[in-house]
Amino acid sequence: MTGDRFFLIPIALGHLALFVLVVNVIHGFGHPERVMERAKLVLVAVFIAISGVIAWEASQGAIEGWSWPSLVYSGVCGVTGLVVFPAMTAYLLNRPVPVGIREQQRVIDLTESIGADALTGTGKYARLLRLPGNESFRLRTAEWQVPLACLPRALDGLSILHLSDLHLAPCFDLRYFEAVFEQAATVPSDLVLFTGDLVDSDEAMEWVAPLFSRLKGRLGACAILGNHDLSHDPARLSRLLGEAGFLDLEGRWTTVEAEGARIALGGTSFPWGPALPLEERPTADVSILLSHAPDLFYWAERARFDLMLSGHNHGGQIRLPLIGPVFMPSRYSRRFDRGFFRRGALTLHVSQGVAGKHPVRYGCVPEIGRLVLRAVDPDGATSLSGSRRRASGRPLRNPRR
Repeated sequence: MTGDRFFLIPIALGHLALFVLVVNVIHGFGHPERVMERAKLVLVAVFIAISGVIAWEASQGAIEGWSWPSLVYSGVCGVTGLVVFPAMTAYLLNRPVPVGIREQQRVIDLTESIGADALTGTGKYARLLRLPGNESFRLRTAEWQVPLACLPRALDGLSILHLSDLHLAPCFDLRYFEAVFEQAATVPSDLVLFTGDLVDSDEAMEWVAPLFSRLKGRLGACAILGNHDLSHDPARLSRLLGEAGFLDLEGRWTTVEAEGARIALGGTSFPWGPALPLEERPTADVSILLSHAPDLFYWAERARFDLMLSGHNHGGQIRLPLIGPVFMPSRYSRRFDRGFFRRGALTLHVSQGVAGKHPVRYGCVPEIGRLVLRAVDPDGATSLSGSRRRASGRPLRNPRR
């Protein structure tokens, strides 16, 4: 490449960034998986065609001689590559953790006790688990102290086990998921909450009830489905969750009473599944939303939820050095990649998930999360006393259908 062609570098980077942005955003609008697969093929074809046009223009001479459509698009790409993409990436990588949230974690390599061959299945995409450096068998168990502005003092110390995005499929051996649930079962929690994407294969449906029956929340357990589940007999999945002792909260509400306080829990996999009807919202001291996608964050803040739990984005699964995640199935693209976000009185936790349709992970290991909710003192300081205390009270009541 000659010196006068270096201007093509930011154009190429911006072109790629815009392509990724479009792919990410269209995933967030509730299209079925089969539609998305076709849409991505079309987008790849358009990306290649535009790349060919720009390459041809560059081969013809100086940029001043390019056609005006190529000049306009290249100008947008250049600004994106030079300014917008680096600025957004810098913000993403340096985003501060919301005030008061504290973390403890440990990461274990499941292959050390079980072996990679035993954890690898024989189904579609299983070969991806054998890629050098793939971290799909490294399991992170994290615990966070999470202050909530509206949490009653009586609920200080309430603990939640948050799991998401299992994507049960025979590319993994059943022993992998058994190992994950064995670890999850050792995490004492008042509530067990699962935020969607149970399966990616009809063959793995028989695994649901035996796995989920291992998890027992002191006050109960709830689950919602995800966009992948809607292609695999969601009615049956709901029944299987029920057999395991989990309440299906798809588009519904339920309540928990503990220490004289009431918690309202609502769930939705919108825009793929039913929306959560706010008019049916029960009266409660604190409200928790299970939303498969974090895209409902601003809606949940307006609806005055206190805590929102989500998955769907998997943390990107592949996080590149100095860039972070690339592909993120969200209408906000990479904004809600993983971890904690806060707006007003609402706190959001986005899980990295446990697996994925394509089992490839680099820089973003599978995750089991435990949130310990903290009441906030009048002066704004979080009360950390009794961090291991569990709330006691009546279990979950059957949700209204």
